[in-house]
Amino acid sequence: MQLLAWMPFVQPMPGAMHWWWAWVVPIVALVSVTWKAIRLPSLERYWREVGWMSGQILLGMLALAVGLTVLVQWVVPLLPAD
Repeated sequence: MQLLAWMPFVQPMPGAMHWWWAWVVPIVALVSVTWKAIRLPSLERYWREVGWMSGQILLGMLALAVGLTVLVQWVVPLLPAD
């Protein structure tokens, strides 16, 4: 019954909001597979390139998360509140 009032793109999907982080790896892998299938001139090193791109994306997202955490937890509280 609660699903009838759900507005996609405005509210998180009921029941799935606790597991949103589990979708990161499959989405990154699918984006990498698709991008490399289109962009590589030959498929000799296809899976190596897909793994390398997936790792780069995941490490970049992790670095952004750490950077934003540091900013919000330690830097912002030190700013003057005038």
